[in-house]
Amino acid sequence: MSSLKQMKESFVSDLTGGSIEEIYLVTSVALTSYLSYKFIKDSIVQLPLAYDYAINVLTILASITIYSSNTVFLQYSIFIPSLLVYLLNHYTTEKKKVHHRQQDKENDPLLTRKQFLTAYRSHMLIITNLAILAVDFKIFPRRFAKVETWGTSMMDLGVGSFVFSMGLVNSRQLIKANTSYTFSLKTYLRLIQQSTIKTLPLLVLGLARFISVKSLDYQEHVTEYGIHWNFFITLGLLPVLLGVLDPLLNILPRVVVAFTFLMLNEVILQRTNVLEIILSSENRMVNFITMNKEGIYSFLGYFTIFIFGQSFGSFVLTEYPTKNNLISISRTKASRKGSNLITVSTTQGLLIATVFYQGLFTIVNSSNNITSISRRIADASYVLWVVSYNAAFLLGYDLIDKILPEQSGFASELLEAVNNNGLLAFLLGNLLTGLINMSINTLEVSNTTAFLILVGYSVVWIATVIILNRKHIYIKL
Repeated sequence: MSSLKQMKESFVSDLTGGSIEEIYLVTSVALTSYLSYKFIKDSIVQLPLAYDYAINVLTILASITIYSSNTVFLQYSIFIPSLLVYLLNHYTTEKKKVHHRQQDKENDPLLTRKQFLTAYRSHMLIITNLAILAVDFKIFPRRFAKVETWGTSMMDLGVGSFVFSMGLVNSRQLIKANTSYTFSLKTYLRLIQQSTIKTLPLLVLGLARFISVKSLDYQEHVTEYGIHWNFFITLGLLPVLLGVLDPLLNILPRVVVAFTFLMLNEVILQRTNVLEIILSSENRMVNFITMNKEGIYSFLGYFTIFIFGQSFGSFVLTEYPTKNNLISISRTKASRKGSNLITVSTTQGLLIATVFYQGLFTIVNSSNNITSISRRIADASYVLWVVSYNAAFLLGYDLIDKILPEQSGFASELLEAVNNNGLLAFLLGNLLTGLINMSINTLEVSNTTAFLILVGYSVVWIATVIILNRKHIYIKL
């Protein structure tokens, strides 16, 4: 008879995923929730925090569990009532509203806090945190869980989106520090040292996770990253490689570097026997590299996603268009007379990026000459899927803000709190997931009980980040 650990590992192994169309439909509930919240917030000045939770968390939880097979009905159930409230309010009141946007300028008029970015990052983290626990219950459809090797699933997309959003936010520092580049060995070595020191907390978390998994005999999916490797290690090493490649990244536009790595990734898989080594089940215990072959190789793909995320920052984060911001980072305000096709507003840039990356992904995904989508190896197809998805959803959030500009400060205290304490929220989600899994047999829990557990789990880490946010304590990604 199999042990409980083996049964839990089997529950998340050898899965084939679902369709890309369904993944887009299910996750777009976050967009509908954001639009609906803004409808209500535009009509009612003070909304209870419970409603904030219901519309921004509970709806998403429902979309990946009890309404996973009826997402369209859920979308209408969220959207129609809020739209009616909005229309009723605007047709029955004569009050004049003063339109203004509360901005966090951080002493830099170029970089202001944009609501749609906060909503985008917070919803992405909320979906991620809900999924990492929900996947252990039968209420969570197996087609949403990570695939074994080839295919697409919501959780596969979530991992890449997490890295993309980190790259996007990281570009804020690049914009702040943008100056003419002069190479200095001393400065270069200091940068690598600073990058290494900065990444130590995540690497320590990665090591702690490895030790706790082994010592507590916790279930693990070895083919996800390997025996010793985990997602925290991948996240921790990103800044280190970023520092090592700093001279190259200062000479070439980020998007050029990203496409270079993208092509390198595909060449390696096509022209060498790396893919055969990674997929083989017989070489796992040969050495440290084969023990962690998935984590080591997929790092190239995740780093590429991170750089793509950075390339979006030049036109997404800035308050006004800067010179040639579609392809390069600059602090120079673009002149209207000197505008060109690569100097764009945020909406223009996201529209161009969405059309371009969605088109490119469609071509690549339908090609028989390019490796199929695989989160396990983070190949070119997977990278382009992640980038095209995030471009489209960023555009969606941006258009919602354009349609309904905020009138009384930021719309959601909950979303702002999650965004301001992203690292803590992610860490709490992982710790609580482990605690719950060690406390109960998630495979024998009824769907009703599982849903209630997931609600309680989300309330705990959501409440924690809200309390810290009110105390102005921030532990960010």
